[in-house]
Amino acid sequence: MTALTYATGDDGADGTTVDTDLAAGEGSRRWRSVWRIHFYSGMFAMPFILFMAVTGLVILYTQPIEDLTQGDVRNVDVGESRISYDEQAAAVETAYPDGTVYDMTPGAADRATRFFVDDGSASGQHVFVDPYTGEVLGDIKPGSGIVGLSNRLHGSLNNDSITIDLPAVSSIIDDGPVMRPYVVGDLILEILGVWTPVLAFSGLYLWFPRRSRSSDGSKAERRSLFIRKGVTGRARWRDLHSTGGVVLLSVMLLTIVSGMAWSTYWSEQFSILADEVTPGDPVEPPLSALGVRGDLDRFGNQIPWATGDFPIPASYAPPTDGTVASPLSLDDVVAIAEDEGMKPGYTISFPANDVDEAGNPLYGSFTLYNSWPRKTGEARDLFIDQFSGETLAEQTVYGGGTVARGMDTLVSTHMGTQLGIVSRIFMTLLCVLSIWAVISGFVMFWKRRRPGSTGLPRRPVDVSLSKRLGLIALAAAIVFPQWGVTALIVLAIDRFVIRRVRPLRVAFGQPAA
Repeated sequence: MTALTYATGDDGADGTTVDTDLAAGEGSRRWRSVWRIHFYSGMFAMPFILFMAVTGLVILYTQPIEDLTQGDVRNVDVGESRISYDEQAAAVETAYPDGTVYDMTPGAADRATRFFVDDGSASGQHVFVDPYTGEVLGDIKPGSGIVGLSNRLHGSLNNDSITIDLPAVSSIIDDGPVMRPYVVGDLILEILGVWTPVLAFSGLYLWFPRRSRSSDGSKAERRSLFIRKGVTGRARWRDLHSTGGVVLLSVMLLTIVSGMAWSTYWSEQFSILADEVTPGDPVEPPLSALGVRGDLDRFGNQIPWATGDFPIPASYAPPTDGTVASPLSLDDVVAIAEDEGMKPGYTISFPANDVDEAGNPLYGSFTLYNSWPRKTGEARDLFIDQFSGETLAEQTVYGGGTVARGMDTLVSTHMGTQLGIVSRIFMTLLCVLSIWAVISGFVMFWKRRRPGSTGLPRRPVDVSLSKRLGLIALAAAIVFPQWGVTALIVLAIDRFVIRRVRPLRVAFGQPAA
């Protein structure tokens, strides 16, 4: 996105030179200062962009990759009839006697039923069952494989165990402690990520066409906004780099902002502020009422008159007695989900029963939720009474307010699901163009190097930024405090180290003395 071709004062490939009005004075210092900002931000952002684009491509195509690498447990041959989901759950419990089954995700006709089993490990197990035969096909650790690795790298550099305490801006609003732990790997990605908009906007400033002077001193027209015909060398690479960068600019900014929703530091501050500005109304998972067998009438069951007042047992379990009613079967819950219009691929979370302080039993409810990622409008949680099948409550978009729902829409676009195949293609092109921007930017930097030089942008003796750019930088530091801190560090190095260390002065094109 940078116009490195025109930053050195060398002749361009098209026979023109840098505007003589920019060759000296305030405009020249400002232009060169912005170029150095672009260079510094590129040192932070370019590895980040390349890293996130590659891992993002893998995440975008999660399903085909999982089908290719894990198809032996995820895919099944379509049979004539299915066995009950309770029998499938029983098969899992038999295969994993020391584990606890917590939820179930019914599959399509050619997909295995997935159960989550808490086996005592940190991540648990996903266990897959053939719905036609009841055979346990195998298990997969959540987050395993190339897709899981890409998700962990994309989110926390594959390390979420190391944390650091930092002051939380949100402590001004909430009642929490000032110092809070944040994941270091995530924080590193967050800092690199917030330099990306700086790279984009400084590149846009450098790219914007300016009038130049031809070799005879007469003014020429502004350079083309797009790839020019007949140019070669650095000028050709400049056009290829900057045009692609400008095309992806708005999408990249949308992706960076939505990606911050996962960040360890900024997202917490944003979420608290968003809830203050537009409060949400999240639903507390309701409890199931202790009923009698006569309450189990959602499906038009014919309840024997003599058993209508039999109490229902406390825990979720298969029936053990022909006269004593038990909680709904999993097949009944699946029927409710279909009746309620849940999105295919939804998950059923089993009830969690407990006791209160007085020792009285508390009966949890089934939770049906559309698995993520999904469109924002498809975000839906249903809470079903485990005994009667009554819909106790419903929640959409996690009960968030207007700001939270808007961010969720951006996040769903980021994941390539909000607009279906359109957003999937959109985000694929973003990843490809991002990789191209990094490669072309490096090639352009390498080509502009004079023999025997480092090719680093020359530092003006007096760095000059307009008041407008200064205010923009101040606003960015307020919105992204971590960027403000690192920007101050970079400015300090630029001012107090580069100017005083002789090899660095020479590398940046300043007099050695």
